[in-house]
Amino acid sequence: MALRIGITAEPIPSHVSALDYVIRPALEQGHHVTLHAPVVFRREARRRGVELHGAGTNWACDPLVQRTASEIWTGLGNAPFNRYVFGHLWPKQAEAKARDLLTAWTRARPDLVIAECSDLGAHLAAKVLGLPLLAADNGLGPVLLDLWDTDIAPALLPLYKQYEQDTPVLPPMVTPAPVAWFYPAPPSSARAVRRTVAEFRTALPGWLDRSPSSRPLVYVSLGTLTTAMTDLRTVVGSAYREIMAALSAIDCDAIVSAGNLAEHLRSTGPRIKLVEHVPQPALLRHADLFVTHGGRASLLDAVQGATPVLAMGVLADQPDNAAAFARRGLGRALDLTATRLQIADAITDVLGSPQYAAAMRTADTELSQLPPLDLMEQWKGCDLV
Repeated sequence: MALRIGITAEPIPSHVSALDYVIRPALEQGHHVTLHAPVVFRREARRRGVELHGAGTNWACDPLVQRTASEIWTGLGNAPFNRYVFGHLWPKQAEAKARDLLTAWTRARPDLVIAECSDLGAHLAAKVLGLPLLAADNGLGPVLLDLWDTDIAPALLPLYKQYEQDTPVLPPMVTPAPVAWFYPAPPSSARAVRRTVAEFRTALPGWLDRSPSSRPLVYVSLGTLTTAMTDLRTVVGSAYREIMAALSAIDCDAIVSAGNLAEHLRSTGPRIKLVEHVPQPALLRHADLFVTHGGRASLLDAVQGATPVLAMGVLADQPDNAAAFARRGLGRALDLTATRLQIADAITDVLGSPQYAAAMRTADTELSQLPPLDLMEQWKGCDLV
């Protein structure tokens, strides 16, 4: 039996990729998948072979939203940033998403809704229509749980009352990693499932084929969202410059993926290749070290490539993720404002210490042993919300 599955995503550049562990199994198991997301994701849907229905606005790309959020981050720090973004901005956008989904799902009712854990409008629409709902952890699950009672649920309550619904509750979640890796206090409803990525992201382009080299390969990426926010973009640009200055003093090859910041940066040496984008999961199977912003998807890409990390957390869940991976011995963590000397010392330490790579191989084994995501099983066991 093929299910009609509605998957929802919010307008953050990396969020469709973060849901590949749900999208790919659904397609491989023969289900009909529709992605309900802003139309900016049309290309991402096409690349994955799923139908796109436009839902919600592209609010995350609004220059005023980006400027305000980045000013809060630079002026007040990450905790106030999280309260503003997840306790104010995200609930504020829920009504438009819910309205679009109520229209779409009344017209063509899905058998199962799999919504991003942060897609608050999708949670409400499924609840109003009595649809089976599962939340897919996109990496923000720990932040949402931390802020749910104090910030998120109170902000959602007026909207829920408008639709004559009870108090907002975060739905049961699936997460593509052992729960204890990212949750200090694991929620009872979270279930860990095997992680997959889109097939096209596993192929290494011809231009990335390396000629034999005795030097280690370092891959650097500080994420996509961080380069889109005005004040934050300046801080991240400075971090890229410090990282490349550190790399130029080390006997290694490096690929630095900086998104739309790449055109404003300059390589500091012939062994440092500066690009906009690369297929990260494929490249990390060839790299010896990953300098990363600590996003959950990026860290799991590193685990599946058995590549130790130097994590420099930026915002949201990333600083906590970086610290958690350092505690597990999977690499090192540094503040985003670290100097080139501190960065060079950390890179040299990780490249020269085999225990980090050994810990990553152990983590990769643990990750690969998680049970596959069975959508029919999830559907049969999913209570109506």
